[in-house]
Amino acid sequence: MSRKKLKQRAAVGVLGKELTRRSRGRCELCESRDQVRPFELTPFPEEPEMSRTLMACARCRRWLEKGDIDPVEGHFLSGAVWSELPAVRLAAARMLLAADFQEDPWIMDALEAADVDPDTQEFRHPVGP
Repeated sequence: MSRKKLKQRAAVGVLGKELTRRSRGRCELCESRDQVRPFELTPFPEEPEMSRTLMACARCRRWLEKGDIDPVEGHFLSGAVWSELPAVRLAAARMLLAADFQEDPWIMDALEAADVDPDTQEFRHPVGP
């Protein structure tokens, strides 16, 4: 998957109310309230979907876009990969796959739990909404 920054679509705003209700105004990855906004995972479906969109804070959006996470701050991702929400699980796994320190045992365990293919960066097995 290319690390080229993809611009988030304005159309994802149509999910705003539902996402805010689901997330209670918090980042669905780390639970921060810092500049929380919708974040849509690539590849973008024709119409925005809840199963491909999550609420993310400024730090998590930056990490998702740049593929560079802080290993100390990123420990919350080991819990996020267990989320019942596919978008949260997939986002957490993608962040971990981009980490330069994948040999750390906690990252290896988290990636195994996420069941995401490192090549396609999608779930190995289909998941429900």
